[in-house]
Amino acid sequence: MKKIKYQILDVYSDSFGIHIWLISNDGKRIREFRRYRPYFYIKASTGNRAVSLLKNRFKNKLYIEKTFKKDLLEDYIEVYKVTANTPITYLKAVSLIRKSNIVEETDFYNIQLSPAQLFMYERKIFPFCTVEPVKIGKRLKYKKIDSIERTDYEIFDLRILKIKPEIEGLNPKHIKYLPPLSIQSEDGEELVIDDGNTEYLSYILKKKTQIYS
Repeated sequence: MKKIKYQILDVYSDSFGIHIWLISNDGKRIREFRRYRPYFYIKASTGNRAVSLLKNRFKNKLYIEKTFKKDLLEDYIEVYKVTANTPITYLKAVSLIRKSNIVEETDFYNIQLSPAQLFMYERKIFPFCTVEPVKIGKRLKYKKIDSIERTDYEIFDLRILKIKPEIEGLNPKHIKYLPPLSIQSEDGEELVIDDGNTEYLSYILKKKTQIYS
């Protein structure tokens, strides 16, 4: 029996957490959701006003604590770690700090990252990273069995759409119009567009290559 593995197709956040789309090696597509509390750092020596502003605006939606963080130039420095209760609170807090101009942007860390990017960085995952399902009690988790440094990786089959322009005997550089197109989808359906209808072509591409439903 073939062991089921998955690859990560897409990772994005909504107001409450992270959505992860995966595709299996037998073509199945699934979506997982994880609650997530993204965070950023403020340099403690210059961040008191920013922390006061955040506390007044967001109250208990943020958890703020002092800690130490390794800095590229100054070794370990004291910082405020600001953890948001949801991705949307994180984005609003970052926007408020940037607009306030009370601290230099170089005294903040992580604010250049979206919640989804931070989630992927924390878990050391990446697009098309291969994982395998692991059942722990009643919960299903995913174990990474891949490395970003690998060069012999494979990508599981996605939806395939073959488009062949009918230009036999013609030089493509000199074609000033859309030639007839022969389109074959993975379900075996074949279509021919020979009237230059780009709107219909766009419709077919969206319909046949849509992944999520």
